[in-house]
Amino acid sequence: MTPLLTPEPAFDRAGLAALAGLLIVWEILGRLQLTIFIPSASSVAAAWWELLNNGTLLRSAGSSLFSLAKGFIPAAVLGVALGLAMGRFPTLREVLDGWINALMSAPLSALVPVLIALFGVRDTVVAATVFLFAFFVIVVNTMTGVRGTERSLVDMARSYGAGETALFARIYLPANTFLIPELYAVIVSVLVVALLCASVVQACERALVRWK
Repeated sequence: MTPLLTPEPAFDRAGLAALAGLLIVWEILGRLQLTIFIPSASSVAAAWWELLNNGTLLRSAGSSLFSLAKGFIPAAVLGVALGLAMGRFPTLREVLDGWINALMSAPLSALVPVLIALFGVRDTVVAATVFLFAFFVIVVNTMTGVRGTERSLVDMARSYGAGETALFARIYLPANTFLIPELYAVIVSVLVVALLCASVVQACERALVRWK
């Protein structure tokens, strides 16, 4: 009789011990006050709790998510549309492929100061930055997915009288691999990093301006 498989715990004892040890070391280094950039873990936790209670954390998270949506949604819509077209029509791919690959390989982070100079420090710059970093990657991955579609599926659809619209809707678009869980995992990771950075900044501010 085959034994039933039980799910493994998210954190085993060794993992919890390692996490506890990391927190203890972090707390000790923070209390030694070696540098203002390493606050104690307890002060970071207190700062996080205060930011959560006064609404700063939620407001900042909402603003970040809104800027992310403003940049990513247009990048996804336009990137998928252009990627589908480039994957389907060789002439368009030959015209734009070099430009897309060049722009995707370019150091786009160097454009951030230019965007700040044009629009100032506001949500528009964040949305534009997200768009630039996401658009070209989405185009290339969508185009690759279309070109990797099995030819037999396309031929079968055409034999049943499918036109271009039906090919895109029934064959090419479903043949792309949408890594939705991975996408949300990345978004959550970005939010966690943002929250940790906000907590560290708050702790540093307390250490520097003790009279406030």
